Amino acid sequence: RVGHHVYNGSAWVNEGVHHESEARTNLATHSNGFTDSSWNRTQISTITANAGLSPDGTLNANKVVPDTNLGVHYTYKDLGLTSTNVYSFSVYVASAGYGFATVSVGTNGSTDYYAVVVDLSNGTKTATYSAVGQADKSCTVEAVGSFYRVTISGQGERYYVVGVSNTGTYSSGVYGFNNFNGDGTSGILVYGAQIEAGELASSYIPTSGSTVTRAAETLTVPAANLPYSSTNVSTQMNGKITYADNNSFNEAVFLMQFVTGNYLKYGLYTNSSNTGKLYFTQYAQQGGGSKGINTSGSYFTPGINVPFNLSARHGSTFVNGAEGGSVMSANTSMTALPNLSSADLLLGHTFMGTIGKFRMWDEDIGDTGIAIASS
Repeated sequence: RVGHHVYNGSAWVNEGVHHESEARTNLATHSNGFTDSSWNRTQISTITANAGLSPDGTLNANKVVPDTNLGVHYTYKDLGLTSTNVYSFSVYVASAGYGFATVSVGTNGSTDYYAVVVDLSNGTKTATYSAVGQADKSCTVEAVGSFYRVTISGQGERYYVVGVSNTGTYSSGVYGFNNFNGDGTSGILVYGAQIEAGELASSYIPTSGSTVTRAAETLTVPAANLPYSSTNVSTQMNGKITYADNNSFNEAVFLMQFVTGNYLKYGLYTNSSNTGKLYFTQYAQQGGGSKGINTSGSYFTPGINVPFNLSARHGSTFVNGAEGGSVMSANTSMTALPNLSSADLLLGHTFMGTIGKFRMWDEDIGDTGIAIASS
């Protein structure tokens, strides 16, 4: 998880530590075993394992080739159940002759499904189709080398579908797939299917015959390693975060340092009128329980790998924060700096993404300092 690289559209960039505080389970029991019988086929000539380089850099992507009959061409997994819970279905696709892939979820192939057609040359969603009760669905496309990771999120479905399209349009028939005759050799590359609870996909969890759970991760800086000061403290943290808008005060908690009655906490909250707000809080029980929450509107939009760069300064009479070089208005109603001399610091307490840098000073670096540090 250290030295994690993210594709920026043209190159792989080291973004630091990949950290996911949520446990996730991949319900797709053969996540890359598309030749297994658990993946059903509709008018597919062949699925060949280890036919191309996958996003992990090894020869383990699958080539899916349509047959020459006129019809729709896809492979799908049937979970045999539906649920009102929110799930995300993600799969990596790339061209192997054909230039489009269709990814779908649904409960019925002709009357109740959600489908997205993706241009495999640039990741553009060229068509989206919803049938019947699919208004809650959303789709994201992330470039990962020559592949695109397509994620459809919403209330759980029974069928999870990926296949080949010869054009960027959809049909309102079977899972949004067009009818065409395959040439028997061209296809697409498919890799790493994942079905998980949650509004956005987490990092890929390989499976081979059974579901697999990745445990929740914690990232702790021991108190002994921190430059504690009883007078002034400043911090800075940057990286990329993946999050959805759940109308929650603690949508994300970037860092938290806590002992009974005393804490520092930085987080992100969302609401129906103004999403992506930040808060910087300090609480000192011995000083009357003063807090400081600073925000001046929306800083982020929900999505995948959203960049952030936060910095803050704390003292007995103030707290202030900055994001991306923009300094907020200090709250000067503080009455004490919390005593955190024995408190470990939790980075990414509620967090899905990457952490590039964390710094802490045992001094007040001032508003100019947090502006520079967060730039």
